[in-house]
Amino acid sequence: MLVLIGIIYIIYHLVKEAVEDEQIRQWCARKGYDTYPSSTGMKDMKTGKHCWVNPRTGEKTLW
Repeated sequence: MLVLIGIIYIIYHLVKEAVEDEQIRQWCARKGYDTYPSSTGMKDMKTGKHCWVNPRTGEKTLW
């Protein structure tokens, strides 16, 4: 029973993070941003891939 409660707890937090990431992505899309913060790092709006933006040049690197 304790294992089942642990699994449900983990699934709850994973779903919660996914919902929060989607809400942030939609908010950034409405604002017209090219990138959005995710729980796993910055992501590109069009591809969904992780990205890094050089603050000096504004150049975006995807991986």
